[in-house]
Amino acid sequence: MQTLRTEPRWGVPDAVISLVLYVAIAAATGIGLPLLLGGQPSSASIVGGLLASWLGLAGWPLLVAWRKGNGPRLDYRIGLSWVDVGAGVLGALVVVAVGFVYIVALVAFTGSPPTSAAGQVADEVDGIWLYVLLLLIAVGAPLVEEVHFRGLWFAALRKRGVGPWPTVLLTAVLFAVLHLEPLRTPLLLASGVVLGYLRMSTGRLGACIVGHALVNSLGALALLLAA
Repeated sequence: MQTLRTEPRWGVPDAVISLVLYVAIAAATGIGLPLLLGGQPSSASIVGGLLASWLGLAGWPLLVAWRKGNGPRLDYRIGLSWVDVGAGVLGALVVVAVGFVYIVALVAFTGSPPTSAAGQVADEVDGIWLYVLLLLIAVGAPLVEEVHFRGLWFAALRKRGVGPWPTVLLTAVLFAVLHLEPLRTPLLLASGVVLGYLRMSTGRLGACIVGHALVNSLGALALLLAA
């Protein structure tokens, strides 16, 4: 059991700052780079913009944990055990099952499956950069998003006195809304609840990262096959 040495001085305001930084950097790279490059961003600039936006999403949480807490490992309960691996696999299976049912229902009602932001970005990159992007989707995004949502946000809300289940639901809503994918929002919300439950039940981020990475890896594989 990890024990905090001192009471962290970070909290919900830092979680809000992290989110604002991410949105600002993502907007700056998404709008500014095309303008600088004459409206035709390169594959390298697209991947670089994604990495830059992650400085806000995960960079700020890591920074405040080091400067105002006990470090990310203790503050955000970054740990991994075989129990976490098993829980992460089970969580991924639940998310995939829910996703399958949702997509089948959506296709039945609308006639077409939902598109993802990752898929749209993948359509804009080529060459070696496509493989870099898919690796970031499969491995990088789960690490970054879990540090932000089930790391900083989860710990900050619990530190503020918010109950376990309300914290799971709040972080799931933030997770779903941040993706800006209306048709996939119900699926993202369900995924956020499952990942939040893993964080709540295990007390660590390991299971969340494993489950998230497995789900994203399936998505990345689908994009690779489609390419």
